[in-house]
Amino acid sequence: MVTETNFSQYLNDLQEKKQQLLSLAVKAVEYGWIPKTKSAETNKDNTVISLEEIKDKLEKDTLTIGVIGQMKCGKSTFLNSFVFEDNVLPAATTPMTAALSVITYGEKERIVAEFYTADEWAEQKQQASRSLEDVANSLEESKVKAAKELVEKSSKLGSSLNNYLGKTQEDSLDNLIEYVGADGKYISITKSVTIYYPKEYLRGVEIVDTPGFNDPIVSREERTKEFLKKADVVLMMLYAGRPFDATDRDIIFKNVRQCGIGKVLVGINKYDIPYCSETNPEDENQIKEYVKSEICKACRDCNDNTLVEILSEVEPIPLSAEMALLSELPMTKICETEAFDFAWKRHCSNFGIGTQQEMRKWSHLDNLVNAVKEMVDKEKGRILFAKPLNAIIAAGDKLKGVNENELSLLTSKIELLKMLDDEINEKEDNLNKANRRIIKKINSLGDDIDSEFDDLVRTGKWELEDLADMSYKRMISIVENKWSRCKSFDSIVPYLDGELQNLVTRELKRATENIAGKGKKKINECVDGFFDDAGELLNRFLPDFNSRDFVKSIKKSIKVDIDNCDLFSMGDYWADAGDEDSGILDICGEMVYEFMNGAMFGGLNVVMNVINHDEIKSDVLNAINKMKGQFDPEPYLQNAFKRKDQIINDVKKKFIDELINPLQEQIEEIRTKKGKKEDELKSSEAKKADLENRKKQILSQVEEISAMKASIA
Repeated sequence: MVTETNFSQYLNDLQEKKQQLLSLAVKAVEYGWIPKTKSAETNKDNTVISLEEIKDKLEKDTLTIGVIGQMKCGKSTFLNSFVFEDNVLPAATTPMTAALSVITYGEKERIVAEFYTADEWAEQKQQASRSLEDVANSLEESKVKAAKELVEKSSKLGSSLNNYLGKTQEDSLDNLIEYVGADGKYISITKSVTIYYPKEYLRGVEIVDTPGFNDPIVSREERTKEFLKKADVVLMMLYAGRPFDATDRDIIFKNVRQCGIGKVLVGINKYDIPYCSETNPEDENQIKEYVKSEICKACRDCNDNTLVEILSEVEPIPLSAEMALLSELPMTKICETEAFDFAWKRHCSNFGIGTQQEMRKWSHLDNLVNAVKEMVDKEKGRILFAKPLNAIIAAGDKLKGVNENELSLLTSKIELLKMLDDEINEKEDNLNKANRRIIKKINSLGDDIDSEFDDLVRTGKWELEDLADMSYKRMISIVENKWSRCKSFDSIVPYLDGELQNLVTRELKRATENIAGKGKKKINECVDGFFDDAGELLNRFLPDFNSRDFVKSIKKSIKVDIDNCDLFSMGDYWADAGDEDSGILDICGEMVYEFMNGAMFGGLNVVMNVINHDEIKSDVLNAINKMKGQFDPEPYLQNAFKRKDQIINDVKKKFIDELINPLQEQIEEIRTKKGKKEDELKSSEAKKADLENRKKQILSQVEEISAMKASIA
């Protein structure tokens, strides 16, 4: 079997990378860089991370990959090849009745099915009782048809149906078809199925097959949306025989908007069909360009900016899941199975190949695997690996800086012990001058940053308000122009949803990131100017002190803090859940989802008639205006920029508490030990030798940890 770039191999590599990070963290604890457990003391400094926190995040981390697409596009074969590398999943069911399926790790092969609750089944039956003549649009028609099909199939369970409602049932993987197959015994009441599979590479992994769209059960549709929101990658599978038809467009408009920018990949399965067509053959580039043009056309037709943004940079990937699976199965199994044997011979003939390695190459599955890998690495690399690695390295740099500072102070003390009284007095005078001028510079630094940030808060507030105002105007236009008397509120929900999703996930997100970038740039500019001035002051008033290394060390530490300071993050990944420091998108998001859940309007998911349409339309418009009136980003902007105070405090602590004050204390101490200078000199020189040995030790540790980091990064 060919396994060079199989997805399972990538997952194994990801698990190994986690173990390497854990080993590095353990080594950092051994060296005293980071604490073993989290404590109130370490929480005071958000750059300090504990082994306990890293371990907890690695254990809880879940890689979620959502797979969407219509039936008959070969998703089952794709998942068999992509995940199992074996023929595990049966042929899929119909689009109307397919349950949400989750593939993850388990100690043994098994499935756990979750059935509808009694209330959900009642909802299903109520939906099925509706006449198709009464529905207002294709979305409603699809839901009613699905409900009718499910209720009809429930006859298989007879009087025992109610015994299953609201329960879960464990079963053998061999019986999966009974829950997801078109004629399965439990298909009518199955809400979701979790497949547990004993492969190590599936630890911490969820592969979610979300075939249900236009779902007649609201709760199942909401669960699908939640999976897509949290997914690291969403794969949309198309069928190359009819790529991006009307059903694919429905799936994209219904589901892809939930995914967020930068997480969607498009695979065109069974590319070998048009590729090997005798009448009108198409190569991979022709297939890709056709799909790209159809996606762009559909996005333009629906005037959905969110989808245009999400899909604008998507590069569709032609592939053959069947060929990939054939490259992974044992040849004995291929020869013994009529369908596999026929497919093997057909592909070998069409592509002029004869080995599994060639079959794998022509399947193009590795192109998709690499695209998934790149997308996952981009996100996981930043959050799961880069942040803790940077925190550990910063902890090492801090130890190194403390050591160098102690060496500098001890060197200064040794020089003081060798000085005459007049020389000590002169040094004290210069030290007091340096103290006064550095405090003045620090205060000036705070004023400079305050001034810059006041301007950013003012202009940022205007920018965010303008974006929100334009979005609310478009929402009002949707209500005014797209919601006629004969249509239900549900008919305009997709348009309102699209507008709100675009506001929250794209426009506000990018605007706040831009403001954050400007804030960080301004801090860096102010800090650079301060350190230039502070270095000159130390050189002038403390010429015998190693001010160059001291300033360099402090500046590096402060810069690391600035880089790690996410001024406008939606919640630090390493912070506790429920952190009160919510971001502007969290605040706006609460209003958005309150709006979409109908909390502002009550039940509007019914067909409006001529009598009450105008009245409820007025309520909807009032609700939108209420959202507009409540939107005020200034308090959040002010709160976010308060984090700069920590930087000012750190600068003051480094220069005053860790340099000036200790030097002043040294002078006082030496004056009290006039008769013991020789003994104190010998003791100080011995301590300096110890610190120099410690410095060598730390440098060796830094070299070792850096090498370990390089192997992970």
